Amino acid sequence: MTLARTIRSVAPAILLAALLSASAGCQLVAMPFIMWGAEPTKDVPAEFPHLQNRETCIVVWCDSDTLFEYPNVRLEVSEYVAFAMKAAVKGATFTSNRRVTELQSREPRWEREPPARLGAKLGAERVLTIELTQYTMREPDNPHLYRGRIAANLRVYDAASPESRWLWQGNVEIAYPPDSVGSWGVPETQIRRGAMELFASEVAGKFHDRKIKVK
Repeated sequence: MTLARTIRSVAPAILLAALLSASAGCQLVAMPFIMWGAEPTKDVPAEFPHLQNRETCIVVWCDSDTLFEYPNVRLEVSEYVAFAMKAAVKGATFTSNRRVTELQSREPRWEREPPARLGAKLGAERVLTIELTQYTMREPDNPHLYRGRIAANLRVYDAASPESRWLWQGNVEIAYPPDSVGSWGVPETQIRRGAMELFASEVAGKFHDRKIKVK
């Protein structure tokens, strides 16, 4: 009986010690994940930080094939970009994108006019041109596989100097989903929305300081 009472009296202490030891072991195992769980990032300065507190006119260009397949692509791209930039670029405002696309539809020779002059007509201070060089939602080798690809050349003009050269130029190219070969059975509208959100975010990133993941 004495031995049984002794075992009963020390058993809780042994169990507690075992639990503490196991807990410490789990913490040691988890430590690398705690220490290294956050993905490393780096600071990237704005390539052109001079759209703050300015009214900008977004002018989207695309080829006739893209416009035929996606009749509203110019308005949609400009709306997504304006939305992303308003959230990221301090004080940035934008000429009505619908006014811009209406001008493009109304004036068939608009492409021959200096972009800065288009902006001046609409009362903007700056003009951001987005020349779409790729806009597709399907893989070229497999039309049944959805993956958004958007690429564009970007330029900024001063609307007060219609004949002057651009102030800045750059480019953006994205694929969506970014870490996938494509998607089966997903509505094209979902792929387009994701692709344009990613594209707009990358365009906006040219005009404000940001952090990006280190690959």
